[in-house]
Amino acid sequence: MQQESELSVLLIEDEPDAARLIQHVLTKGGGAPVALEWVGDLRSGIERLAERSFQAVLLDLNLPDSSGFETFACVRQKAPDRAVIVLTGHEDEDLALQAVRAGADEYLIKSDIRDRFLAQRIRYAVERSRLKRQGSEKAVKSGKIFSFIGAKGGVGTTTLVVNLAAALAKGGKTVIAIELMPEYGSFATLLNHTPSWDISTLLRGAPETISREAVASCLEEFGGGFRALCGPQRPEDYHPVSTEQARALLGVARALADYILVDVPSIFAPSIEEVIQHSSFTTLVVERNRIGLHAAKAKMPALQAIVARPGAVGAVLINKTPFIEFLTPPEFSKRLGCGILGVVPPAADLQAGSESQVPPVLSHPDMPFSQTIQDVARRLSSGPARFLAA
Repeated sequence: MQQESELSVLLIEDEPDAARLIQHVLTKGGGAPVALEWVGDLRSGIERLAERSFQAVLLDLNLPDSSGFETFACVRQKAPDRAVIVLTGHEDEDLALQAVRAGADEYLIKSDIRDRFLAQRIRYAVERSRLKRQGSEKAVKSGKIFSFIGAKGGVGTTTLVVNLAAALAKGGKTVIAIELMPEYGSFATLLNHTPSWDISTLLRGAPETISREAVASCLEEFGGGFRALCGPQRPEDYHPVSTEQARALLGVARALADYILVDVPSIFAPSIEEVIQHSSFTTLVVERNRIGLHAAKAKMPALQAIVARPGAVGAVLINKTPFIEFLTPPEFSKRLGCGILGVVPPAADLQAGSESQVPPVLSHPDMPFSQTIQDVARRLSSGPARFLAA
């Protein structure tokens, strides 16, 4: 029988008693030998990871120079292809579970590290890490990014994005809707859902910590291939979005889905320009009235200058008043200098008052509102976007 090879493990732990216990258990456990190195802070751990290729890292999340989820995120970024096993106390088990959702391969409660199978658990984590990397390499996509920006606040951009995401997923595609908001986001309210994690979890760290695993752990599943990354829900979670963070998030999202729909604030910022520049198509969401037209005309020149590609900007008109007779779509198109993807009839209030997590485009597919959304989805995903006839 072939013997198991020596297992190389880096232990990052600031409590000497805990470190000695782990050393003792791994030494006395029998089986294949374990080569264990111990450092007492994150900086030293990062230095050793740069110097040697360990198979696994045993990581205490609360260290003298780092604490909480950021400790894991830093190690995962520096050792993306190594098994990471989080060490925690009973009081921090929720934090350990968050790390597992973000890509940790195992977590161990320190008080339970007294059995002779510790080395075996580490080996299992190493094997899971290897299999996970293989699966990730096979599942990589190259999704299209569609960005949506309101001509002004409150026009219904978020309602449009959520329903378009559901409609595209209904067509058999994998879709991620991202609410790229530095402050309060309304995805969760529209979908009547309380997210376990939201975009603030990602924005607390440096751009390099926005990994495939970290993004996937923050996505909320809504069935049929539709996932959403919700905006912040609490004032203490509000974070500005840097250009580098936006770029990293888009890069990861493209590897996870066929389509990425990004709901961005209606005020231009460097991070928003980054999103628009990386988008296959950008939609300006315009309320179909005189104020909406004025706001759209003011925003359109800057938007087209950012995109700098013909045919890559269009508009969706939102009717909030039944039987409105203000300007036809061709007239809007002429005044804005771009094509019109669709005219959404009143009904968005149905979702705001619903107790269901299902967007109206799925729960009421025969309504004029839903049929229009499905038509916009088809026009948007047809390759070059197809506009309404002039």
